[in-house]
Amino acid sequence: MKHTLKWGMLFTIVMAFTSCIAVLTASDYDKKIDFSKLKSFAYYEKGIEHLELNNLDKPRMLNAVETAMTKKGFVKNEQADFLVNVAVLSTIKARADWGYSGGGYQWDSASSSYQWRDSQFGPLNTSKQYQSGTIIIDFLNPETKAIMWHGVGSGFNFDDYENREGRINLAVKQILSEYPPIY
Repeated sequence: MKHTLKWGMLFTIVMAFTSCIAVLTASDYDKKIDFSKLKSFAYYEKGIEHLELNNLDKPRMLNAVETAMTKKGFVKNEQADFLVNVAVLSTIKARADWGYSGGGYQWDSASSSYQWRDSQFGPLNTSKQYQSGTIIIDFLNPETKAIMWHGVGSGFNFDDYENREGRINLAVKQILSEYPPIY
């Protein structure tokens, strides 16, 4: 029983800390570029046109990017030093529910009899599907459209509508925290 309680407490603590994390981030960049010279940006319109988000989330995403870019000191300008492209990829994942399974007599089909089961903490026999997404933010060369900087945030739950705008803002902020690249 003590062992089960320790694991239950550990699981609760881990869940509390990881629930604050919007996405897991990573980035890459072209090492030949002097990023200190980049001061202004514009959206890569062809890419933004194909951004597959609903009419509520697309403006939220673009507003989050623009706000984060402005806080980093960039100015939005038609004659920009670089273009910003945003893409979203999603996959369906399954999440196992965790909790206590009650003890007592339960039918065991292998022995064709009722067997006593102790209560346990762990994965339950239920699972839920959800849409997990990856948010990609690229900085492009305005002439060649080559990627100069690439930021990725994975693990965004698109089926969670609670505080959605705040979670999008946090995810974008976390992705762009990878910029500027560390030489």
